[in-house]
Amino acid sequence: MRVVITTVYWKGSPGGGIKTFLTNLARELQKRGSKVDVIFREGDDPENYKIEDSSILPLNILKAFFTLMKLKPQVIHSHGGMYYYLIAGHIYRAFHRVRLVYTFHTEPPAGQTLSPLRKKFLQILLGSCDCVTFVSKTLESKVEEIWGLQFKNSAVTYAGVEPVMVQEAEVQEFQDRFNLSNDSKVLLALGLTALSYKAEGLKLLISAVKKVSLRYPNVVLVATRKGKCLDELKEYARAEGIEDRVVFTGDIDSPYVPLALCDIYTHISLGEGLPIALLEAMAMGKPIIATPVGGIPEAIKDGYNGVLVKADADEIAAKIIYLLEREEVARELGERARETARETFSWDKAAGRFLEIYGR
Repeated sequence: MRVVITTVYWKGSPGGGIKTFLTNLARELQKRGSKVDVIFREGDDPENYKIEDSSILPLNILKAFFTLMKLKPQVIHSHGGMYYYLIAGHIYRAFHRVRLVYTFHTEPPAGQTLSPLRKKFLQILLGSCDCVTFVSKTLESKVEEIWGLQFKNSAVTYAGVEPVMVQEAEVQEFQDRFNLSNDSKVLLALGLTALSYKAEGLKLLISAVKKVSLRYPNVVLVATRKGKCLDELKEYARAEGIEDRVVFTGDIDSPYVPLALCDIYTHISLGEGLPIALLEAMAMGKPIIATPVGGIPEAIKDGYNGVLVKADADEIAAKIIYLLEREEVARELGERARETARETFSWDKAAGRFLEIYGR
């Protein structure tokens, strides 16, 4: 089967969870015998097809269409946001027999409404796909609720995750690079600096760390990714007077190194699909504190394989202290999280689900 994936973010881009999702999905599909090509806007991969964005929308559509004509796919699988790729897919389908699939990864901003014309356009564009998929059940409900769209052919397609072995030397290098002492109580937040609703959650976490530091002066919050909200978040930490307790790493090569180091993984966000960062923490057997937004409650059951908290700094701080003071409870939560990741979230299962959709 020849599959073309279209996406904004690909290898070498700051694409966060979508990039991780697609690189792993493409690898798994190829392992199963599919030929996978990728059309992308941001990144660096000479083996695939980068389309430079133009301010002239029809030109973008034509570029994508002629690339599809060159590749002659049996399946076109579009991901997240850039609808001109999907328009090009529809045009291609007018001339060739091909299945068209679209995947939502993130929920629309709360309160965002569509104009009647845009809503009708998206309903036609997405509704005429062979299948529209969502990375969580909740995400599908949110898109239907916020945008008022309906999908007669839809499916939930969870991401996968695999634990990665991390060498002690890698952890030590990370500690040295960011001046983390061996006796620090390390909290970790992956990728919450890029989108405003994630950044607002990270601000709550920073405020919670200020409260935790009164009991644990050696607590440190490590926040990764060089997102658009980074400067705003740094200023917030300064305003809270705990800039020395928050380490902003910018982009890192592997999330698994700080995951191996941290004592607790904290995913405090005000909106999500189902974050791959959370699944990575689960696969590494880490105790997790997270807000019950998006698809997170589909992976984390409060008190069983993690802790779910309201978006409230006092409650977040109380739960952090609770786990720091009860190492055995934290260890058991992490082990159950690892078991859940192994049983439910694998790239083998994810690829199998998509192949079923491609061949339906």
